[in-house]
Amino acid sequence: EGAEKKFEIVSKGANFRRRDPAFWTQTVELATAKILSQISNDLTTAYLLSESSLFLWDDRITMITCGRTSLVKAAVFVVDTLGPENVDLLTYERKNEFYPHQQETDFHKDVASIQQRYKGKALRFGSSDEHHLFLFHGEKPFLPPDSDCTLEILMYNLQRPAQGRPDLAPLEDIFRGFQIDDHLFQPHGYSANAIRGSEYYTIHITPEENGSYVSFETNVRLGNKVASSIRSVVDLFQPRSFDVIYFHPETQLRAFDVHPFIQRSYVRQSLSCGYEVGYSTYYLKTKEPMLAVPLEEHP
Repeated sequence: EGAEKKFEIVSKGANFRRRDPAFWTQTVELATAKILSQISNDLTTAYLLSESSLFLWDDRITMITCGRTSLVKAAVFVVDTLGPENVDLLTYERKNEFYPHQQETDFHKDVASIQQRYKGKALRFGSSDEHHLFLFHGEKPFLPPDSDCTLEILMYNLQRPAQGRPDLAPLEDIFRGFQIDDHLFQPHGYSANAIRGSEYYTIHITPEENGSYVSFETNVRLGNKVASSIRSVVDLFQPRSFDVIYFHPETQLRAFDVHPFIQRSYVRQSLSCGYEVGYSTYYLKTKEPMLAVPLEEHP
């Protein structure tokens, strides 16, 4: 399962980076993942996981996991350790999944666990019968700084599934000077974390032909280069369809034109925690018929 789950917690004074590494090992293991490696600079620590990534700043944590992980257990553990009263912001995301019947929980059960400790609202971006995003956010008032933005590009059904380490050189013009930590999984898969100061980007590839998937995420403030950055990432990985999720503390978000892709849906929502969220889905018009996919499992 390529589609990822993600949570972000902000807690001023938490000093996340000063916590014993054993705490983060326990957090990751609660999500049924393992730490593979780590890189750090003066502002950011990035852990590469067996199932995606964990990023730490002094007052913020972002954790992303894929597969059949139980990310909500990690989120609840961090909230319980801090004390809900010390959590300034919590967001929790889940994309619709290819194999939801193989997951330990669903979004609604995850939110029920979180709501026992931290009150908030749950939303669905997009129609239930198409690609969509589930998002929970806390109700506490929160004022994000102007630079606090996140771009996620979720790509599906690659036209040329990559089986090895990808050439990231085309991204250098946008993301120059980053320290990179990557891992090539056997027999398939690739992950990379990159940091520069407090900025990061991360890439995760599930290349299997039946359900190939790539995720790209960054908190770099791209300004008027958001559309061209999406174009560069999509050109690199060549998906047949993709989603864009954009968090930003402004009210002027717009959908982005990415020729020759057709925009299928666009959802925009202001959150009470201070962010504007845009969610768009794109696809290529089918020119040739595809073959039916043999099923290895029966319902």
